[in-house]
Amino acid sequence: MTETRNLMTGSPSRRTVLRQFASGALLATTPALVQRTSASAARRARLPSQPLISVWEHAAKVDIAPTVKEVGFNTVWTHDRPYDGVMKLEDTLMYRHWNTPGVKYVIAKIERGIWGWKFDQAMRHAEWIANLSLKHKQIIGLYLNDFYGEMEEVAKGGHTEQEFRQIIAKAKSINPRLAIWVPCYPPRELEKPYDFDIDAIIFSFYNTKVLQDHEKLVNQALKKFQGKPLMGSLYLSAGSQRRWLSEQEFKQLMEFFVQDVNQRKLCGIRIFRVASLQERPEYVTWTKEALAKLKRK
Repeated sequence: MTETRNLMTGSPSRRTVLRQFASGALLATTPALVQRTSASAARRARLPSQPLISVWEHAAKVDIAPTVKEVGFNTVWTHDRPYDGVMKLEDTLMYRHWNTPGVKYVIAKIERGIWGWKFDQAMRHAEWIANLSLKHKQIIGLYLNDFYGEMEEVAKGGHTEQEFRQIIAKAKSINPRLAIWVPCYPPRELEKPYDFDIDAIIFSFYNTKVLQDHEKLVNQALKKFQGKPLMGSLYLSAGSQRRWLSEQEFKQLMEFFVQDVNQRKLCGIRIFRVASLQERPEYVTWTKEALAKLKRK
């Protein structure tokens, strides 16, 4: 993909958008635009320019170090209990993860209300993470777990739309450069409006019945989320059918993700999770084979 503008629409190419997102600035063609853009750039969320080769792990008992070293992951999607006002950073799983050799970045999480996080806990945690991210550049994102799924289960304790807007606003009021991540689970959630002040999308193939449609679905997402970084995500055994991906399914999806990262369509890749990779080491081998084709710079 060449770094040009679409002559029909005047919109920047996806390669340009990703580069601008990483640098925190938009290109401008007039002095007036430059002045306005300079002010907005300071408030713009930013991601590293290098591909985010990431893995999820929420269990404190899992030692991620051997897997991170063997595969070459540079980012971890992590988990901690809600901040209670006294918890020390050094006691968190997030801190342990970012101090793992090879890990450069972590993405913190706001957990689901239906799994026990009250709104006030989510707000306090968002404030804490945002403040930490001002001092610790390893924290590059705040993930709102199962975003639309939560809003569909308010009766069971899920966070409401208004609550999510307040959580986002709280984090951004402290550090507007901290990227707010939300998931999109195809194909159903491609129909959702996503009219929130969010910055990046984790495009997760949880529905294993649509794996064969991955190219069409990713292209739909690229079109829907123009201007926002998009990361491809797969589940080894925790998908909708609760089965392990076949070798063919895994390799096909990973190779497609790597291709799109190389073409600057995707900002990275996520695998769920370290524990699964350790349980079935053949997936580590296949992951390394796919990543051997990745252009890391």
